[in-house]
Amino acid sequence: MTTKLTLSINEKTVQRAKRISRSRGKSISKMVEEFLDSISEKEEQKESPMERINKIMEPYRNKLKLPENSNYKEMLKQWRYEDYMKESEKRTKAPSKNKK
Repeated sequence: MTTKLTLSINEKTVQRAKRISRSRGKSISKMVEEFLDSISEKEEQKESPMERINKIMEPYRNKLKLPENSNYKEMLKQWRYEDYMKESEKRTKAPSKNKK
């Protein structure tokens, strides 16, 4: 579904936009829509990792049963630390490619 939108834009900017839209073979409306989509995607990407995890976990909140004394954030820290240590071990055990 599309919705009409009225904008007030400087005449010089409108003329430049018309030139660009002709050269790209797109309407000004389409270019504005693509621009707004791109900036809204960037805003969504600013979401913190914890916010993303919480969104993913939300449907499972009442379905997963963790021990009463468990701390979700501490568990994540521990997993990250373990992953980091595994990656560190791999890097130190990997033979150097520069040696002859």
